[in-house]
Amino acid sequence: MKTITNQFMLLFLIMGNLINAQTWKDPNVPIDERLNDLLSKMTLEEKISQCSSDIPAIKRLGIPSYMWYGEALHGIIGWGATSFPQNIAMGATWNPELMHEVATAISNEARALKNIGKKEVMMFSPTVNMARDPRWGRNGECYSEDPFLMTEMARMYVRGMQGNNDKYLKTVTTVKHFVANNVEFRRENLYSNISEKDLREYYFPAYKSLVTDEEAAGIMTALNGLNGVPCSTNKWLLQNVLRDEWGFKGYVIADWGDIGGHKDYKKLVDSYEIAASMAIKASCDQECFRPKASKMVKGLKGAIEQGLITEKELDVAVARLLRLRFMTGDFDDKKLSPWADIPKSVLECDAHKNLARKAAEQSMVLLKNDGILPLKKDYKSIAVVGPFADQCWLGIYSGHPQSKITPLDGIKAATKAKIVYKEGCGIADGNDDKSRFREAVIAAKEAELAIVVVGNDEGTSTENVDRHSLALPGIQQRLIEEIYRVNKNVVLVLVPSGPTAIPWAQKHIPGIVCMWPNGQEQGTALANVLFGKVNPGGKLNSTWYNSHEDLPDMHDYNIKNNRTYMYYEGKPLYPFGFGLSYTNFEIANLQLDKTTLNLGQRMKVNVDVKNTGARDGDEVVQLYIKDLYSKTKVPLKALKAFKRVNVKAGETKNVVLDVPYEAFAYYDTINSQFEVYKGKFDILVGNSSENISRSKTIKVGSGALAPVNIENKSAWFDANDPLRTKKWDAIYTDKSFLKVVKKEENKVEGLVFKTTFTDPGFYVNTWDAVVNYEVKSREAVFKLSILGNNIDTYKLNKSDVKAKGKLKIKIPIPPEYGVEQKINAQILDGEVELKSITIYPPGDLKAYTVYPSK
Repeated sequence: MKTITNQFMLLFLIMGNLINAQTWKDPNVPIDERLNDLLSKMTLEEKISQCSSDIPAIKRLGIPSYMWYGEALHGIIGWGATSFPQNIAMGATWNPELMHEVATAISNEARALKNIGKKEVMMFSPTVNMARDPRWGRNGECYSEDPFLMTEMARMYVRGMQGNNDKYLKTVTTVKHFVANNVEFRRENLYSNISEKDLREYYFPAYKSLVTDEEAAGIMTALNGLNGVPCSTNKWLLQNVLRDEWGFKGYVIADWGDIGGHKDYKKLVDSYEIAASMAIKASCDQECFRPKASKMVKGLKGAIEQGLITEKELDVAVARLLRLRFMTGDFDDKKLSPWADIPKSVLECDAHKNLARKAAEQSMVLLKNDGILPLKKDYKSIAVVGPFADQCWLGIYSGHPQSKITPLDGIKAATKAKIVYKEGCGIADGNDDKSRFREAVIAAKEAELAIVVVGNDEGTSTENVDRHSLALPGIQQRLIEEIYRVNKNVVLVLVPSGPTAIPWAQKHIPGIVCMWPNGQEQGTALANVLFGKVNPGGKLNSTWYNSHEDLPDMHDYNIKNNRTYMYYEGKPLYPFGFGLSYTNFEIANLQLDKTTLNLGQRMKVNVDVKNTGARDGDEVVQLYIKDLYSKTKVPLKALKAFKRVNVKAGETKNVVLDVPYEAFAYYDTINSQFEVYKGKFDILVGNSSENISRSKTIKVGSGALAPVNIENKSAWFDANDPLRTKKWDAIYTDKSFLKVVKKEENKVEGLVFKTTFTDPGFYVNTWDAVVNYEVKSREAVFKLSILGNNIDTYKLNKSDVKAKGKLKIKIPIPPEYGVEQKINAQILDGEVELKSITIYPPGDLKAYTVYPSK
């Protein structure tokens, strides 16, 4: 009897262990089994909680809270991470291999932060909305107005970010904003009306290639709607096209609060329950939101209770989200990660800063040069003026590196000339401060050379803010004209968010350089270009117009209506692909390996590039095709291949460009497929869309293309590309620093103001604040910082300020919400009492004042 009892007890224990087995925690079990096991253990409320960015802990399962929200557009948004050139600058490099290096560095920093428990690796980037209108407030976030250049740059970002491990993702890229978010003002209420042909040929290609070829893990929908249906609940867009046609297996997230916006903004539904059910049925899995739960999360339980959706339908969405947690290694021992050894020392390391400088140098576009550049070494005095001269503007969605080199810093380090700096005016100032303006003009008049640094920042172009004009904001144009009036020896440096109308400058100013928002090393890179240490080779990635009046209405999404270089019939200020050099190149000996191209074939195009000048330099060979006999409106020309090459002075290099049959295809709306129509095409090769050096004609046979999806890659997919197998540390020549433990510096605290930043629930670049002070000496200088990162240095002068006063400042995005932080103040010169700091949170949160800690 005792033996039978023992056997029953043993059987009971075995069955109990089987029931409570933690299959989902076993890294050796196939991911589908792990996923199903975890899902089976979750309550309905726990499943629902996964559908927002701010995910609470599931303590009974041992799952900690999780922030599904990260930004890595051109560097990790964080403190002490490297800031690389903004995407518009990276597009101007025309160098996909360099883009891969940069993305590898960014993802290395992301993994380093994850390894020390500081960040997760779910990233809301890249942005591949087409830059079809330069007035769009977010042009700076994307790579080009051209779908081919956009695709080739973005694919390297995704490849470098996600890594090449068969089991684990290095980071999750979330490609945004799907689709056609090209107007910021009231975007939550707008609908983009676009023909399917334009969608397939212009607006879709980058998304499609990133999904099918590079297998991007995430898609973020746009806040606007498409053809009368919101993007985040557009079943044709998300289910029919994205998942069924392209084979997308990843997660879809609605942009900020857009599911709740179906009720609050678009006024389409009466309840969040209906909105949430619409999202799930359209295969949208999550709603971007913080803090706490989103409106989608708040509506899901009621949606199930009301029979609008079933729990099984919800399970499909939650499974897609949990799958990515498994694929990033969140539920496994950290040592199993292929990137477990990436140390903290990669953060803003010398190798990354050098890479940021290299990228900045390659992105700069020489727009005009009447012999003034490169600058002579014997200048005795140089005036450096303009609102961007002494600021290192990184662009929107930027992190906070510890070091930032301004144009002024770079110029001072590059020359022995006497440098006089005057701001002249603010970015969007009116005519109020005439003395500051006059000081800049006088400085320019008294100097041998004037370098004027102007542009626009988030005050005039950013998320939620479109430009109304392509002209420089404020009185910057007048500053340029007045300085030129007193000194003809002027170099104009532009820091634009996108194409800028400067026809006066092009006519009068002898030297013009487009620098872009160009990362933390921009000052050094600019000086290297200005003084000739680096020969500029960047090319414009969008058409620059003479005026915004050359453009159609912003809400007109018809790409064929005089938009981009492909359809613009006017004379641009600078054409797409344009960029000068300090040397000269000759493109010759164009050869095609075929006279006729048929279905399934590829064409090799050979050209020789000769450097006929006296300096080594980079040239970008650009290949366009022109349809000679189309009966419908087609591009005037379309980019289909390019290559950036370095050619030494006097040297000739042979460049081979590969053009697949698919490059000649159009979307046939009747047959719902891409087809090539029999005809003749010109193959145009040059160094800009307008400067075509050589051309040949080829016959192309008709044919229908096979569908492209994850299983059937595009013609531009190369499985043997060496970049697909490079290790994470391949970008480092000297790897010794990877084994060095980064020591924490002893930071001088000075005066300490303690505060806890409350999450406003949306993204902003900076918070407004006011420092309340009393100056006790003629002059005083103080510095503010957080976590060792310099916010700014401020100079107070009794002659032009009151002894007691209020100084308006900007505090960069807080390092972490909900955790007490220290704002450190150090008095660098003179005597000043910093009495308090009044902080004005964004949104509806009330202002509050903090005082020095005792």
